[in-house]
Amino acid sequence: MREYGIGQSVPRVEDQRLLTGKGNYTDDRKVPGAAYMAVLRSPHAAAGISGIDTADAATMPGVIAVLTAAGPQSPMASVGCP
Repeated sequence: MREYGIGQSVPRVEDQRLLTGKGNYTDDRKVPGAAYMAVLRSPHAAAGISGIDTADAATMPGVIAVLTAAGPQSPMASVGCP
């Protein structure tokens, strides 16, 4: 077994596979019945958001849920966010 010092290059065994497009990623897997998520953020840094209209998103085909920080089932509630 070889030892490596600080700042010294360490050969990685996965490089060839990843650089030639033969890597296997979680996004490459297709699971029947899987749900997918999309996150929409404000395009403006530190912008104050006065309201969000989710009505159109909620009626789109295939949409299971539309979550916002103000929603009663907010996933952020567990970390102390409103």
